[in-house]
Amino acid sequence: MRIALLASLLLWSAAAPAWAQDFIIRLANEGSRTVSSLSLFPLDEDGDFIEDNLGGIGEDIPPGGRAHTAIASDCGPMLAVVAFADATELRLNFDSCKTRTLLVRDPRP
Repeated sequence: MRIALLASLLLWSAAAPAWAQDFIIRLANEGSRTVSSLSLFPLDEDGDFIEDNLGGIGEDIPPGGRAHTAIASDCGPMLAVVAFADATELRLNFDSCKTRTLLVRDPRP
């Protein structure tokens, strides 16, 4: 029994490096509008987005709210498309190797 338990733990730990590549992107809505979704896309060497949605959030995030999503990708430059409940959107370029938190704020006057 102990040998079987030890073997299963070893197999589980051998699979762990595949999970280690997943990382969490957080969205903090510090603005006054409700965020209705977030989509994340990789950027190529020229800064153009690649139509390969890495994941996102499909739930309403009220002002002051927070949400997160796990992305199964290497870190790097990304395009974040933030859609608001009023049908407008915000596009942000960011480097997920440097930051994993997107702050959504109201535009400055």
